[in-house]
Amino acid sequence: MLARREAERREAFVALFSQMAPRLYRTAVGILGNPHDAADALQETGLKAFRYFDSLASPEAGPAWLNRILINTCYDVGRRRARTVPTGLEVVVSPDGYTAPETDWALLEALQQLSPEQRTTVVLRFFQDLTIAQIAQVMSVPEGTVKSRLHASMAKLRAALAPAAEEGVQ
Repeated sequence: MLARREAERREAFVALFSQMAPRLYRTAVGILGNPHDAADALQETGLKAFRYFDSLASPEAGPAWLNRILINTCYDVGRRRARTVPTGLEVVVSPDGYTAPETDWALLEALQQLSPEQRTTVVLRFFQDLTIAQIAQVMSVPEGTVKSRLHASMAKLRAALAPAAEEGVQ
């Protein structure tokens, strides 16, 4: 009986994490700006989530719960490691085989200029295509805070990316 329950728990976790892993990886790349750190954060997230999977209130809460764990893990990884500025344009593949389409290094560099909260908000909105309400739930903030962070972040990104866009036009 106990072995069966553990097997069901493991299967449920694997199904949830497998479904979310590509999106989580993209989110980690956006937050950390480094595919190697993102792969580490994804692995740490998987370990933490499996350890605390029994605390998940309901299966519907799984995606928001995993995003919250990932965001906190990314903040931890970012604090532990020196920021690495990527150079050149390349396609990066994580050890688990998730391709990072965010190889626009100018964008990733511009994202690093935002505060961690602003960067996370932008990444959840545009890399994961979450709604304002979903982002508010994941980040545990009011929807108005999400909207104001997005507004301020987009203004900073436009300013940071304008010179690169002008170079591309010439």
